[in-house]
Amino acid sequence: MEISKGIRAKLFFLFIVMGAIPFIILVTVSAINTIDELEDFVKQNGSLRNAIISEHVTALIEKNQAVLQSLALSPNVIDYVQNPTDEKRESITKLLDDTNAVFDDSNLMAVTGGDGQQLIRTDGEKCVNLSKRQHFQEAMKGRNYVSDILTSMSTGKMIIVMEVSVRDAEGKPVGMLQRNFNLNALQEFVQNLDDSEISVVVMDRTGRIIANSDDIVGLGSDYAIDNSYKFILDRIYNSTGVLHVDVNGEDSIATYSRNVETGWVIVTIRPYHYIMDIVYDKAIKAVIFGIVMLFIGTLAAYLLTIRVTKPIIEMTNVVDEIVSGDTKVDKIEVKADDEFGQVAAAFKKLRSERDAYQLESELDKLTELFNKKTMENLCRMKLKTFNENEHTNIFMAMYVIDLDHFKEVNDLMGHQFGDKVLIEFAKGLRKIFRPNDCIGRFGGDEFVVIVDSLPNMEVVVRKAEQIKQIAFNLTVEGKTHVVTASIGIAIAPQNGRDYDTLFASADKAVYHVKNSGKNGYYCELFALEDEEED
Repeated sequence: MEISKGIRAKLFFLFIVMGAIPFIILVTVSAINTIDELEDFVKQNGSLRNAIISEHVTALIEKNQAVLQSLALSPNVIDYVQNPTDEKRESITKLLDDTNAVFDDSNLMAVTGGDGQQLIRTDGEKCVNLSKRQHFQEAMKGRNYVSDILTSMSTGKMIIVMEVSVRDAEGKPVGMLQRNFNLNALQEFVQNLDDSEISVVVMDRTGRIIANSDDIVGLGSDYAIDNSYKFILDRIYNSTGVLHVDVNGEDSIATYSRNVETGWVIVTIRPYHYIMDIVYDKAIKAVIFGIVMLFIGTLAAYLLTIRVTKPIIEMTNVVDEIVSGDTKVDKIEVKADDEFGQVAAAFKKLRSERDAYQLESELDKLTELFNKKTMENLCRMKLKTFNENEHTNIFMAMYVIDLDHFKEVNDLMGHQFGDKVLIEFAKGLRKIFRPNDCIGRFGGDEFVVIVDSLPNMEVVVRKAEQIKQIAFNLTVEGKTHVVTASIGIAIAPQNGRDYDTLFASADKAVYHVKNSGKNGYYCELFALEDEEED
């Protein structure tokens, strides 16, 4: 009897499998644990670097603003802002120059009057009117402010501006003290934290790059127009977190945090191959060791198989001799997997039919988005979870989207063209929302999106603007600008805590957009906030 036949072969195969399976499990579990450990290390290391940079930025901001606030309380400065004269100008200029000497730099410091006209600049450039600049407008509201990247009106260079209000005796803002932020100093600090495995990027609130450890973009005006990492900002919903992203065609881990003082986002990026290189190295060593042990185990299994099956083979030979002349003996073949194979095939068929039924009942057939019934159920489930939580600073948003001019498109271009418009619009929605966000089609040209776990209203507005742009820039068969989108937004809990109330509020907002000229978005909550500000 050959080793490849009968019980000996089965036992031999069993012994091999019993030795190989633990080895495979050991290597797999070890690799998974190594990946998890390295990912945790990367996240902790990235968070630490982000914290160091954030603390550095905060210290710079607080130091500058503390000095500016001290100057703003000076009676001489207050008097000059209200009554500027050439005699007073000399002493104020010296005061600003002395302040620059304290910082040991030549950053611009400026004094601006209540009308927005600069009165003094330490860089010798022409004084300009800042009345339309946001930092001046914030100063006139009595708020200290740190700007995102903006273009200097006098030099054309990219700058960050810090300002504090100058107030009169009654506490009313009458002017502004300004000091520019040195991007070179922050860039140098970030580069000192760099190593060969990571990239550190600092972005302002609009996604423009302030500092970059790899120096992919140069200092100056290039920072204002570069958007190499802006896609990361689009996926950030919280103040800190970790994203798995594709950077320059490579899978990477991005650890991000937001600086409290400025709202700037600090991102540490580590390409995934640095992790996998270590995992592969350990796996190769484990495989080599395993192959040696498997060879030894195979030899031991072969010897053990012969020892165990020898008595059985001898008895089988006796039976063979007894019955060697009997041609009527039926050959019995035992296949242990016959019944299990049939059960598995039946289960697979049943599961396939079940999955097909579920898919048909859950998805809209044309766009493959969730259908109306499923979206209603999902929204009610999310609202139930939302209402059970007690987080006062977290909310949900429902977008009801109606495509403008879709009926005209169907009438003029035909229903097949209209279907393609719906399909392309659905693809666009999938690209801008997270996998756990719910996107559905309610029929016709009406779509609904449900987004939960939102920390602020900025995300709601940004997503509404992206939806609007998807519709406006839609291209089908070479034709563009065929439709626009009217978007109604409802916020939980402000606009309601149950599905019917929330949907009614969003649907009402859609009609508001339609009646206001279409191609836009509206939320009743935004209008209330505007009225409070007025």
